[in-house]
Amino acid sequence: MIYQDRFEFPEKRFYWCNRATGMKFQRFPALNTQHTAKVDEMANQPFSGEWDYIIEKCEDPEELEAIKQRQAERESRERDPLESTEEEDPALKSIKINFKEIDRVHYHVLAIENDCHIVPAGSMKMNIKHELQRNEAFLGLDKSTNFHIQSYSHFRQVQSVEKRNKLEDDEIIFSKDFLDNAYDGGVTPEGMWSVQTS
Repeated sequence: MIYQDRFEFPEKRFYWCNRATGMKFQRFPALNTQHTAKVDEMANQPFSGEWDYIIEKCEDPEELEAIKQRQAERESRERDPLESTEEEDPALKSIKINFKEIDRVHYHVLAIENDCHIVPAGSMKMNIKHELQRNEAFLGLDKSTNFHIQSYSHFRQVQSVEKRNKLEDDEIIFSKDFLDNAYDGGVTPEGMWSVQTS
């Protein structure tokens, strides 16, 4: 995780590996957001185990090559510094990208992490630069509250509208309750969280 120079929430990085890549960990590629409907449709299907397996083919090699060539021509052309900035080629924004198994795995990892990563309330704080950091004054939860889900917060970018509004308040640096609460995160079905002693 990278905490410094990250406004309001650190950057989480996720890695993957398999036998085909020699079991070497590597970062997930950028999230392919063109196929969210397909991810939902396949939610109950098992993974194939082949990271480069193409689930839905939609890339046109000729179209990609033509767009890359136009882009290269634009970049190589000398421009007058006073000339108005040319708009980006709209075709670049609509390039269809193949939907692969690795994209589907990436979606699932992010969905699980979004719903399941929790921290004790008060263990994190917001500094004056609006960067999240560990609260050095936090010494752990008290025995009477340790085993209550109300004592935990989701460790993710704040999603609750009420909490998002609080983040804009200058007093946020003194607050310990600025992350989404784990107990009222709109989790379905209700009662999904269970805190048990061991």
